[in-house]
Amino acid sequence: QMNTLHKYISKQFLVTFFMALVVLSFILSIGLIFKAVNLISRGASAEIVVKFILGGFPYTLSWTIPFALLVSSLLVFGKLSSDSEIMAMRACGVSLFDIMRMPLLIALFLSVCCLYINNTISPESSYSRKLSRNAIGVNEVAALIEPGKTITNEKFGTGISIFVKKRNKNHLTDVRIVEPMDNDSNSYRELTASTAIMTSEENNSVLHIDLNDVVIKTFSAEDTKDMTSVTAKSMPFKLFFKDEKRRNKAPTRRPKDKPSWQLAADIELFELFPSTDKGKLKNICRSRVEIYSRITLALACVCFVLIGTPLGIQQHRKETWFGLVLSLGVGLSFYLFIILANSLVEHLSQFAHIIVLFPIFICLGLGVYLIKKGN
Repeated sequence: QMNTLHKYISKQFLVTFFMALVVLSFILSIGLIFKAVNLISRGASAEIVVKFILGGFPYTLSWTIPFALLVSSLLVFGKLSSDSEIMAMRACGVSLFDIMRMPLLIALFLSVCCLYINNTISPESSYSRKLSRNAIGVNEVAALIEPGKTITNEKFGTGISIFVKKRNKNHLTDVRIVEPMDNDSNSYRELTASTAIMTSEENNSVLHIDLNDVVIKTFSAEDTKDMTSVTAKSMPFKLFFKDEKRRNKAPTRRPKDKPSWQLAADIELFELFPSTDKGKLKNICRSRVEIYSRITLALACVCFVLIGTPLGIQQHRKETWFGLVLSLGVGLSFYLFIILANSLVEHLSQFAHIIVLFPIFICLGLGVYLIKKGN
């Protein structure tokens, strides 16, 4: 009976889908995990690390759910075809569309879920990561100091830059700190130390850096001549952080951090009051691309099942390699078209968002062709 057949296919499809989802989510989250471990090793609190990981998970799901459906379609229907079960179903008069009905319904349901994730949960999670970074204490600010990089951050203070060659937790080696001396004369000083130790004090409002074997040089920004040079065996250096200022100053939202309804409101407001400012034009173009990208990634669930099912059925035949290459190309096309659209935003293209829809139409046409061919 058809109900028994649908239950049989649905069970195999869902089990394979959840396994593929876990594996793909783990693979795409490796970079996020490494960043989290890096924050832990440099003194970040557990709360900040958890928020950092959870904030990136919804965005990961927007990619892994469609690709998990593609993998499930290829594996499940490939196995059914290789075991001659598809042939038996066709011999009983069951059409290919009836065979793939339940996977399509599952994909449609997941498309709706992805629309909600992409348009609401993911941007809010992305913004919450920025908020947590903005509210971190001294220990987490110290985590921003990475070896081999010159770090400039508004939390350090205006004009202050820090370079550390090596770092072992709070022990620093080959430290270079540049800070302005006088706003009127534009002079600044450079502190170089062979070693240093970082500690926090005053309820995590001050980062204390004890410098050892210090060379202090004062420069004039006007002629860049060395004005003074002094050495010291040790020297304290403090970075002050005002909690109230840091907490009250909320970070600005990028288009990626805004829900789709807010992006649509920004676009409507721009159309009512147009501007020739390049910054605003670029922001509106990016907002359009962001909305269409979220819709495209959600509809990819249905598209991938439409393509993956007939390709999976053909896997046991001679065109196996063609099906695998084609499915991989279809999956990558979604990512490549989105990259292309974002690159066109830099050139202020008013039609960049239309390009994001191309893979949807390509997949729908290709899926209908493959299903008709399979029938």
